Amino acid sequence: MTQRRFLDTLLPLQPTMRMVAERLLGDKEEAADAVQETFARLWEQRRRVARHVAPEAFAMQVLKNHCISLLRQRHPTEPLDRLAEISDDDARRESELLEERAATLDRLMERLSEVQRKAIHMKYIQQMSHEQMQQALGMSSANVYTTLSRAVANLKQMKERERSRANLL
Repeated sequence: MTQRRFLDTLLPLQPTMRMVAERLLGDKEEAADAVQETFARLWEQRRRVARHVAPEAFAMQVLKNHCISLLRQRHPTEPLDRLAEISDDDARRESELLEERAATLDRLMERLSEVQRKAIHMKYIQQMSHEQMQQALGMSSANVYTTLSRAVANLKQMKERERSRANLL
């Protein structure tokens, strides 16, 4: 690839390359440096660039790869054995959080009326249809809907009160 063809083909990409690099790196000066470094790499590989059907696409890919390398240098990755420890800790914390939320929900459910508690249990635990709930509770469709709505609203309200009390302490 001659210098003239290189400049005619790739130089018009410079504004687009700079924009892509800025988005990836989040810094204008670093993006400008990355574009310059990419052009230097492309010039060194100009024979390879010339063989590509779409040299513009190749240039953009080289830029993206360079930006990714820069980002990795900024934030080195954790060794794989350390990642296993981190994921075990995260899984344990998540499990504890789920258990805590389940206990809170159980405690709040106890404060609902028996009909509301049954309705919530049928709908969300047993996953019964509205028709099945009508038969089991001996209520009309409108009453089942109203009971469920009020039960959910009561649970939300009780949860908010608990959260407010916890923030006060």
